[in-house]
Amino acid sequence: MAESTVSNRWSRHLEFYTHTVTFFVENHLFRIPREPLETESTVFKDMFLLPQGDSDVVEGQSDKNPVILQGVSKTEFESLLRALMDRQHGIQKKSKLDHNQWISVLKLSTMWEFNNLRNVAIQHLDVPSWPLRPADKFALASKYEVKKWLLPALIALARRSELISVEEGRCIGFENALRLAAVREKLAAIREEVRATKVMDWVQRNYTDHRHRSISHCRWLFP
Repeated sequence: MAESTVSNRWSRHLEFYTHTVTFFVENHLFRIPREPLETESTVFKDMFLLPQGDSDVVEGQSDKNPVILQGVSKTEFESLLRALMDRQHGIQKKSKLDHNQWISVLKLSTMWEFNNLRNVAIQHLDVPSWPLRPADKFALASKYEVKKWLLPALIALARRSELISVEEGRCIGFENALRLAAVREKLAAIREEVRATKVMDWVQRNYTDHRHRSISHCRWLFP
């Protein structure tokens, strides 16, 4: 009787009544607040706008009926949640996520349209003091549509002295690797031409006519 009276009187506080959602990822249950998900992600916002029925039936409302996330690892989901909660508490600048974790954040934030969090991940992965390898950067840019990374990554690969490795070829795709090889050959030819021009200029400055030295006699400088 008393329980019935209370249930008829209570109401949910608009600010301090937390709605939660349960996810199932790699045999683990995650129960987290809904607010940061629906605030930051258009995908989750639309999902939570769907008509809600009995709490025991609606996905995510209980441990017995969680939202099952396919194609996502436990580690990736943990990384996303840590970055997301850091943003909620205003401590994203102090985040201790490593490269691999931020790559996970980039992957999931792109997939689930966490646009602001995606920008944060891009910023953390683009720090000059903590750079990604050019091949990795190109692969990530292609996969997750980070267009501003594409050209700088290709230029870095084209200009460096080291050859493109087999591993890097797999990473960027062998078609891209072949195109890069062609660009590198052209750049090498241009460098050789510039070097030859500089040597010829030196010869012209140092071998004058009164010494009876012909420029043509100095072709031995160009092996």
